[in-house]
Amino acid sequence: MTKFLQQEGEDPIAPLCRMALRTQYDDLPAKAMAHVRHTLLDTMGVTIGGSAMDGIPAVVSLVKERGGDPQTPVPFYGGWVPANEAALAIGPMTRATDCGDQHEAAGHVTEYVLPTLLGALGLCGPVSGKTFLTAMAVGQEVLVRLGTAYRVISGAVKNNECGGHYIFGAVAAVGRLIGLTQEQLENAQGIARTMTQPNTMSIYSPATLMVRVHHGLVAQSAITCCQLALRGITGPRNEVLLGPKGYFATARWETDPDFILRELGTKWELETITTKGYSACYFSHSAIEAIRDLIKEYHFSAPDIASIHIQVSQSGWRAVCEPQEKKWNPITVPDCQFSLPYVVALAAYDDEVFLASYSDENRARPEIRELMTRITAEMSTDISDWGARLSVKLHDRRELHKECTHVKGTPENPFSEEDFKAKFKLCLPFSALPLTQEASDKMIHEIMHLEDIDDVSSVLLEPLLPDLMTK
Repeated sequence: MTKFLQQEGEDPIAPLCRMALRTQYDDLPAKAMAHVRHTLLDTMGVTIGGSAMDGIPAVVSLVKERGGDPQTPVPFYGGWVPANEAALAIGPMTRATDCGDQHEAAGHVTEYVLPTLLGALGLCGPVSGKTFLTAMAVGQEVLVRLGTAYRVISGAVKNNECGGHYIFGAVAAVGRLIGLTQEQLENAQGIARTMTQPNTMSIYSPATLMVRVHHGLVAQSAITCCQLALRGITGPRNEVLLGPKGYFATARWETDPDFILRELGTKWELETITTKGYSACYFSHSAIEAIRDLIKEYHFSAPDIASIHIQVSQSGWRAVCEPQEKKWNPITVPDCQFSLPYVVALAAYDDEVFLASYSDENRARPEIRELMTRITAEMSTDISDWGARLSVKLHDRRELHKECTHVKGTPENPFSEEDFKAKFKLCLPFSALPLTQEASDKMIHEIMHLEDIDDVSSVLLEPLLPDLMTK
């Protein structure tokens, strides 16, 4: 393994760029590559599942209306558009289900990296599976390292910000894919620095469609940064991350800049990316799991519940409990995805929270709405960022308690390969373009063996295009 060190006078972005450009497929440990393949399968699944959700047709319509150089096809909807515009269209699909992966310290990951890479395929000739997986890995690694060092979850969210570091990971992935030089990639990252800023938590509380559209804008911008750098546009390279003008200077809390380069090239932080088993904001997952576990353990049902009280972290409170009047009276799908009482009540009745949970019928169910009135929550400083503590009172006067931290999908309690495949298949019925079982089984098999594929477009894009689509 190669260790990438910071040279005198360099901003940390420089060794991150060296890592992104010089890392080869065979340099990545087997465990890391297995997780890259799994997160690819997972994010392709949630992209398929999110392809017809609210806001997606509108973004696709805008992209197709603007037209331009026919570089990349738009999956599910057809038409060929510029690469960066394709990324804008795909990005919201990856997040719409709110069931993609994320990192417990750095926030969302592959939902930014994958749509950027899919859009950028139109800028290349045939891309091999090994090349694609390597580009995805270095993009994930940059994003996780920067988000962790910036303390997105433990610092930014508590201060009503949700990070702006995502673009750096997406730029690293595209720069690697299209073959930028070290100087060009540093310039692209410098350009990205001028385009990013701390993103506001207002997109979550109350939840808006910008929660998902934001991913498309980041993916679109990342490709544009690389295209500009390829054409000789320079960006500020000396203080991209650190220094008075660097990204980390925007933090109003203590960050950990030493983490950025710690064991870079020898330890792959991407291995700690978490998989989501529920289609809801991750800050709700511990509470969902806790109520499901209590019901199974003590053999009661939702109608037996007199009240539920939930203690959540400050970060969790910001995302799924405020403003309280909106979170306890959600209307739209994004409202419900980011409503702690809605998803907990739903889990109590249905023992699941997935895409069908947000149908018009489910959002209007009187029994769900009634139980929500008997759910209360409070912010607690002794709860871990992603944890929850439930106190449930039953009509028979029993009082039950459960604290949950490591839900299914975390590094401590990971998905198996069969779990990833099962989740992928659960997303298929919600696709904007129907897929046969044969086509979906073939896609799963080829993604799991992507290193053997000569042209990944045949696996990741072509099966999702309308029949007989041509440029």
